[in-house]
Amino acid sequence: MDEPVARLPISNHSDEVLEVVLEWYGRDYRLMPGESLVVHTVGRSGGGPTWPGTVRGNEPFQVDHCPGSIQVHVNGTDGWVTDLEGNELECGHQRSMTPPPAPGSGTAQHT
Repeated sequence: MDEPVARLPISNHSDEVLEVVLEWYGRDYRLMPGESLVVHTVGRSGGGPTWPGTVRGNEPFQVDHCPGSIQVHVNGTDGWVTDLEGNELECGHQRSMTPPPAPGSGTAQHT
């Protein structure tokens, strides 16, 4: 039986840099205005919950947001990030091109 794969596309439609953090891994990616990426996770097949890590039912992702930053918690057995064409992005994608979010800009809020 094939393992289920969930995909979460994220696009930055703002005029500011958007930081995306993949949790529980702590991997960070920076999206420039107009840029997009896709977060992937693999669930379990056969018996039991498909997405065992979730705190709300059987969901593949949990997303937390604060100004300038999104945290994506993957609830499957693995997680990774690609561009829209499917090319895997490395942790720190465009980090050297942008300053980090301003201190005190807020703490991620559960949504």
